[in-house]
Amino acid sequence: SLERCERATDLVWRLGQIPPDATCRGAFFNMLDERAGTLCPETQAEYRAFFRIHRFASFKMFPVSDYLTRLVVLAQIHYGSEQIYEGVRQLQSGAFDAWAETLLGKAALTVVDPSLGSLLRMLERAYASRTVVSHARFRVVSESDAEIVTELEQEYVYIEHAMVGAIEGVARVCGADVVVTAELRGPFDGLIRIRREGR
Repeated sequence: SLERCERATDLVWRLGQIPPDATCRGAFFNMLDERAGTLCPETQAEYRAFFRIHRFASFKMFPVSDYLTRLVVLAQIHYGSEQIYEGVRQLQSGAFDAWAETLLGKAALTVVDPSLGSLLRMLERAYASRTVVSHARFRVVSESDAEIVTELEQEYVYIEHAMVGAIEGVARVCGADVVVTAELRGPFDGLIRIRREGR
């Protein structure tokens, strides 16, 4: 329930910090409903009972505050109140797949080298053009054989949980064996370090 989420997380405070014009693509909302279905039919049924509207126009933009609420509630439904943040990480790992299935994502992927560095730089351009979200900034700070460092600013969807999971999802698509960690400079700004295993 929402009350359990509020007790176990900083959701109420975080929602109060999100500007009302901060938005993200409907494709990500649809990803949550699809993830619920792949996790368990009962999970999806409970999610759909809680959120009566569960299908969105993929290309339209919708409030980030609504997305964050759905993400946290779904994590609570399936993983339990004690594992909400880990659930958020697991759920958000499907975000890249959801974007890649949109027409824009498919078009972008046809012209990009499928290496991890190339896909992260493609995401950097997508963020800059506001085709993913309206508010956050994402950039690749540095890249070496051993490590890629990225930076997020004004990212309201848990950098240390959701965005780490999202990067893990990109790495999975590439077949890259990595360890992903976050270094926060504040609740909505920080670095994500992607260390290649065996380097």
